[in-house]
Amino acid sequence: MIIIDSNIWIFGELENTPEHDVAVKKYREAVEKDEIGINVIIASEVFHTLYRLVDIKAARERLDTILSSPSIEWIDMGKLETMLATGLAESCKIRINDALIAQQALAAGAKVLTDNVKDFRKVRGLEIIPMR
Repeated sequence: MIIIDSNIWIFGELENTPEHDVAVKKYREAVEKDEIGINVIIASEVFHTLYRLVDIKAARERLDTILSSPSIEWIDMGKLETMLATGLAESCKIRINDALIAQQALAAGAKVLTDNVKDFRKVRGLEIIPMR
């Protein structure tokens, strides 16, 4: 499984960003190789950012399209993973959202496709696929 971080989804949804083409390319490569995972943290970040950059209706439509894709697998997050993630946030000195994504990837044996390599590299044992 490959968990695609919110920054990849956002770049892929914003055609006017310089990162758009590479984000779409990386997403397509990931879909060809493996199952794609998404969780509530990533969905929330995508919606929030698109809402600010486009509008609420477009943000909802774009996120709904992502979530309804047959290539996407929803990953639930439990209390134990959340508690372990707070420990990661503390020990690795990363944001809680990144720690939640990292912990879930560790638990699932998944890779993380991201443009935020700097922070995710702090998590020992996490396999990262850099966007660039």
